[in-house]
Order: sequence, then structure tokens, then C-alpha cells
Amino acid sequence: MRGFLKEFAESRMAAACLALSLVFAACALFAPLIAPMNPYDLRAFSLDDARLPPGSRQVEKGGLFRATLSAREGAAEESEGAATFRLVEEAPGRLLLTVETEGTLGALRILGLPRDASVEGARRHPIRSEWTLADPTAPAVIETGAMTPAVLNLTVEAELPATATDTRFALGTDSYGRDMLSAIIYGIRISFIVGAIGAVGSMAVGSALGLAAAWFGGRVDAAIMRLADFQLSIPSLMVGLLTLTILGKGVDKILIAIILIQWTVFARTTRSVALAELRSDYVDAARGLRLSAVRINLRHILPNCLPPLLVILTINIASAITLEASLSFLGVGLPLTQPSLGMLIANGYEYMFSNLYWIAIFPGIALMLMVVSINVVGDRLRDMFNPQLKR
Repeated sequence: MRGFLKEFAESRMAAACLALSLVFAACALFAPLIAPMNPYDLRAFSLDDARLPPGSRQVEKGGLFRATLSAREGAAEESEGAATFRLVEEAPGRLLLTVETEGTLGALRILGLPRDASVEGARRHPIRSEWTLADPTAPAVIETGAMTPAVLNLTVEAELPATATDTRFALGTDSYGRDMLSAIIYGIRISFIVGAIGAVGSMAVGSALGLAAAWFGGRVDAAIMRLADFQLSIPSLMVGLLTLTILGKGVDKILIAIILIQWTVFARTTRSVALAELRSDYVDAARGLRLSAVRINLRHILPNCLPPLLVILTINIASAITLEASLSFLGVGLPLTQPSLGMLIANGYEYMFSNLYWIAIFPGIALMLMVVSINVVGDRLRDMFNPQLKR
């Protein structure tokens, strides 16, 4: 093992990519422990933190004070927490509203006014009877209008400004207020696990079919290989789209799609190596001992097929991650409750040209580094297992 690692480390690029791949594997295994917060817990994020740039602090929503005032006798006063509301009738049809708080106000809204009423320096909601003052610190002048009832009851909402906390978003937040670093770590977890399990499943199915084709030969061999040729003639993304369109979204469905796409490479490789091994003397000796076909294939032929299969497995993990990201980007892969890197990139795509680059760029960089590092490790293993490249 030490000699293998020493030979592998002769390529510094491959060693660095192996270390980076192990970092991604650690993110996949220990995401709940590494991530600053759970980005898919609705209680962990708020829309007040949406689209914050990298390095921003988490915003804590200010307090909300609500009081109902009645202009029955021309003046009213109500205290709610740290806020005091006063309503004074300056003249017939003209009211003055003031709010006193310990700090500054972030927003001031008036609800329940008649249709023909108006508030100076305020914006009316297009549907509800709600007015929002442009300057919440200034007194609100209310013109009640001719349709004012004898007893006017109105509701006032005073909201304190949001304050920044000590929690920082190292990579910013997305449009939902989720921490991008935590979302990327959880996205790496889903993408890496789905890619690894899908590639291993493809190797299991493809190796079994390849061994069957080599052992039985004849019509069985022709049927399996023609099926593989037909599979390879269809673009991988098209097979994935067709599979998920029929089966629907979900981790199990996308694993089936990956296995249907990648089994052909393992089957053809296993068949070619197994055909060469079937001519070996140890296979003839095993047949002379009347060993079962299953034992000969699994304990004698398959171990000799593993070196090239492991190389292909490493490369196909990267291909499976890319395929899953592509399907999720198109919206047919994983559901919204299990977003991967592809879905994070899709969520940030609409903000690419609005100066909110971090929402799509950072997940894209993570996906690129993961795929490149695994591919480089696979290429290094292929060079090491190739006897023609031995020095």
C-alpha cells in the first residue's frame, strides 16, 4: 500500500486532486457537522437575509409593535411594549399620528382607513387598506375624507429596524436567504453520494452482464452486446430525461437513470477482459475440478477484471455527478427538498446578469473542482495500471 501511494504521489497534480477529492468525500459524509447551518431547515433562514453578498452578517428582524387607536373623542393614546402611539385630531377630517420608541423605526404602517382617506408622504397598498410611510420617524398626517365614520378605529404597526448579528455568510446568501456555504456543502453531499452509488451500481450491473456475455457466448453474448451498442447510440442526457420523465423525480429514480446509462462501459470492458482470462490455464484447472460457473466467474475471473474496472469506476463517478447536475439543472432530477449542486446553479441562473454572481458561480466552481479532481485521480490510476506506461 505504501508503495502504491508513493507511486501515485509522483504526480503532484494527482496527489493534490486526491486530497481535494477526500475533502469532498468528507463534506458528503459529515455535512451536518461541517456546515454552519442546515440550509433546508425553514427555521434556520429568513427572507430578510436574501441575496446578501459574501461576507455579510445575518440580519435579525426588529420587533413589531401593534396598537389599535380610536379617534372617537379627537385624541387617543396607546402603549405597546417600548412604543407609545398618539392620535390627535388637529382639525375636522385631519388627524396627526405620532409614534415614540426607544430606538429608530424601520417601518410604520397604518391599516383600516376609509377608502377616500389619504396619508401624506405614504404609499398605499394596491389591494389592502394599508398605508406605509416613507419616513417612519416623521408624524403622519391623515386626511380622513368625507366617508369617515363617527367612530374611526385604525390599526398602527411600528417595526424596529433589523440589526446585524455576529453570524457571517462567507459566500453570501441565495434568493431564499440560505447560507450559500452551507447549501454548497449539502449540495456536495447529495451530488457525491448519488454519483458514487450510481457508478457502483452501474459497475455491478455491467460486470454481471459482461461476465455472462463472455461465459455463455453465442446468442447471449450477441444479445447483450447489441443492447449495449443500442444504448451507446442514444445520448446520455436523452436517456436520463426519458427515464425521469417516465419514473418521476427522486434519488432512487436518478440512480436508475445513471445505471441505465453507464452499465454499457462496464459490460464491454468486463467482457473483453473475461474473454482473455477464459483462455488461461487456471480457468481450465477450475473447470477440471468441476467448480460451478458462479464460483469460477466471481472468485477467479472477476478479480482479474477489477483493475480496469476500478479505473473506469473512478472516472464514471465524475460522469455520474455531471449527469445528475445536468438533470437537476433542467428541473427533472432531484426534488426541491433535496437540492444538489445542479439545482443550486439553476436557482442562481436567473441572477447571473443582475450582479448577484455568487448565487450561481460558487456552486458551479464547487461542481467543477469536484469533477476535475475525480477525473485527474482516475487518469492517474489508469496510467499506473497500464503496463505499457511503466518506466
